[in-house]
Amino acid sequence: MGDNKIDENTGLALNSDGTVTVYHHTSRQAAEGISETGQLRSSGEPDVYVTSRRETDTGYGDTAVPIRIDPSQLILDDEFPGDGRKDFRINVGKPKGSLQVEVEEFLNMMGI
Repeated sequence: MGDNKIDENTGLALNSDGTVTVYHHTSRQAAEGISETGQLRSSGEPDVYVTSRRETDTGYGDTAVPIRIDPSQLILDDEFPGDGRKDFRINVGKPKGSLQVEVEEFLNMMGI
């Protein structure tokens, strides 16, 4: 029954290892880089952004990279009560900073 546990702070379903799965929307090329290196890198600010929404209709790229992360690292950025989507930021310390993440398989999500 552990699959039904919810993290109290984020409202997201907990994985069996205590992490939650969120999605980083980006280009396919960048997604492949994240998958190969396990590095989620910020661009011009000290945060990277993820969402609870798997579908890539948020305007932030055509590929969703599912990552498992400790929910305590997620800072709520925005909430959309209509569809339940939650956007989070993860502080990586500095612009161009990075965070080692566990990437789940994403090729099936791209229709490959």
